[in-house]
Amino acid sequence: MDIKYNQTTASIEIKDGLKNHFFIVKLLLIITFINAVLNLSNAQVAFGFMKLIWLFIGMVAVFGLRNYFFKKTGTDKIPVNQIVGIKERVSFSKKIYFIQLKNGKTRDLLEVKSESQFKEVKKLLAEIKL
Repeated sequence: MDIKYNQTTASIEIKDGLKNHFFIVKLLLIITFINAVLNLSNAQVAFGFMKLIWLFIGMVAVFGLRNYFFKKTGTDKIPVNQIVGIKERVSFSKKIYFIQLKNGKTRDLLEVKSESQFKEVKKLLAEIKL
């Protein structure tokens, strides 16, 4: 778990490589969406089963892009004044911890895997807010 508080910039620094991961996922989703649009724009082929599949793939790519651009963030430095709190959710019987920001986005904490690490991060945020 590599979460540190930087006093000079009043921000939390998280080093887990999530920014690079998000870039790759966004790039792949954009390529998938472009591929779906190109396959759907082929006017020579009648609308059939393959076009329906590409329509579904394009819709999934749009939903993923919306999620990655407007709902999640991968920034490494988060200003303390932008943090609302730290929360957890259960997904497929696995707890996922994340930081809720004022702009409505969330920042996943991939390095926090146990309840004790979650309490440490919560304690760190409580100390900073005071």
